[in-house]
Amino acid sequence: MQSKKRLCRMVLAGIAMLGTCGAASLTEAADAGMHVDQVGYLTGHEKAAMVTDSGETSFKLVDAKTDKVVYKGSLSAAKADAMSEETLQRADFTSFNTPGTYKLKVGNRESYPFAIGDNVYAVPAVQTLRSFTLSRSGTPINDKDITGLKVKNGHAQDKQAKVYFTDKLNKKGDIVDVSGGWYDAGDYGKYTTTAGIAAAELLLAYEAHPDHFTKGQLLFPEGITYDKNLPDALNEVKYEFDFMKKMMRKDGSTFHKVSGAQWPGFDKSPDSDTQERFLYGNCTASTAMYGASLAIGARVYRGLDAAYAKQLQKDADKVWNYLSKNKKSLYRVDEGQESGSGPYDDKNDIQERLWMAAEMFRTTGDKKYEKYLRENKAELVKAPGFFTWDNTLALAQFAYAMSKNADASLQSDVKKAYLDYADFIADKISKDGFGCALSKDEYTWASTKNAMTQGDMLLMAYQIEPKQAYVEGALSQIHYMFGRNSLDKSFLTGAGANPPEHPHNRIHESTGAYVPGLLVGGPNAVSGGDPDQTAYLASKHVPTAKSYLDVLTSWSTNEYAIDYTGTAAYALSWFAKPVEFTASQIKLTRAFPSVTK
Repeated sequence: MQSKKRLCRMVLAGIAMLGTCGAASLTEAADAGMHVDQVGYLTGHEKAAMVTDSGETSFKLVDAKTDKVVYKGSLSAAKADAMSEETLQRADFTSFNTPGTYKLKVGNRESYPFAIGDNVYAVPAVQTLRSFTLSRSGTPINDKDITGLKVKNGHAQDKQAKVYFTDKLNKKGDIVDVSGGWYDAGDYGKYTTTAGIAAAELLLAYEAHPDHFTKGQLLFPEGITYDKNLPDALNEVKYEFDFMKKMMRKDGSTFHKVSGAQWPGFDKSPDSDTQERFLYGNCTASTAMYGASLAIGARVYRGLDAAYAKQLQKDADKVWNYLSKNKKSLYRVDEGQESGSGPYDDKNDIQERLWMAAEMFRTTGDKKYEKYLRENKAELVKAPGFFTWDNTLALAQFAYAMSKNADASLQSDVKKAYLDYADFIADKISKDGFGCALSKDEYTWASTKNAMTQGDMLLMAYQIEPKQAYVEGALSQIHYMFGRNSLDKSFLTGAGANPPEHPHNRIHESTGAYVPGLLVGGPNAVSGGDPDQTAYLASKHVPTAKSYLDVLTSWSTNEYAIDYTGTAAYALSWFAKPVEFTASQIKLTRAFPSVTK
């Protein structure tokens, strides 16, 4: 071992000078340059780690408990990686499939431990889905057996939220019940935009592998009400749909968001943030995203709760009727509405309208939706990017590609556009030193989500055209998420030996409960994201892939959001088979700082 001991790294190494987070906590770390998926690798799939070049030519796997050598292999030739500015060698142990817990050794260096098995992602998959439950507003939560989170009734005042503006439907000061739903991120805002896309991500995950979702799977904490006839994950989505329905206005449009007028302090828990809450804005893009999620819901719930599915379809029809009558993109903003919440300012709604039309066609088969898609073919067949809250073209293409009885010519063109982009993603992965899908300009705010989204898109591509490279490319993004990156950092709270300890999360800071399964933003190389990140990037040369801070106040690198986490849920649920876990089996086995000191 290097220096005969493991290296101890400060969690805030190199950034303490910024002075925003107080004393750093210490955690025992692997030796430098040993980059592995800290959760593990699946049998029957590619298994590789990356190591920084030290002149060694071979590696070995050892049993994590006994130190017995179980596998030996040769390292690849060293190759420079532009994003991390490291020179890397690849340790490939794909042929080793014996389940167990291991470490990688190269010379006197040793990695974090990791598992090899048939179902290594089962625990983080459940934790990720549970994180939505623990983000619920408007309900008592007592998760005494797993995370310790206890909330009496987050933002009960949302039952009497006030409309912030006046238009033809509402007057300023009107009272509307918008209780329930999930908090969006580290703040307590609730946004139709991310509600729609996150709900859709979970529904599409279910649709891809319904057998991976079961009743009792999420071990709902005390205070959570649910329908015992539905798989737990669909109960969770239903809770969000119930909130979004309250955000729908009588003409089929939606309010854009609900939040307080000021950002709450980190000492404010969901039930102690008692400031008045307001309904802000109207946005056709977020309305269309709600409509798309409704269309998916109508399809998914149809065989499980026909009456509920019918209601979702009725609401989707109402949304479509509104959009059909209001063809111009609308993003209403009133002075002061961004003072305590994020904007999600999507001012071009064509991709979201296309997504809703494609989902409505896939669900109903009604040719009027295909007619809309044909009329907008030039937009529909454009090369997509990875889908996100302000551009859902890829989701529109996937929905239409999967539709039955579609126009053969148009569907062929759409499939080609989508699959060409999937091949582009796979090519990027093959050329990156860490097998990460991110190009340099994608290391921005929410870069981990950007990588995971591209992995999800490969899994969607696999449903159109089964190529093993798509599956392996998606797994490679999971490996990146779980620490096979230049920072040796898992970006999912609670997962792996070195996950985020100080996520930008008011629930954590105000209650002391560390919630696993939240995907944080990750490296952001674009200066100006937040004061800490900006100062860090200015303090010295920081490689693109290393521009991340595990500190509370770096919201541009260390905040989570429901649409981030939804991308992780999609990927993990694809590969994780359901297990009847007990609370002790998904409870974290190590302590985390309860609050940032």
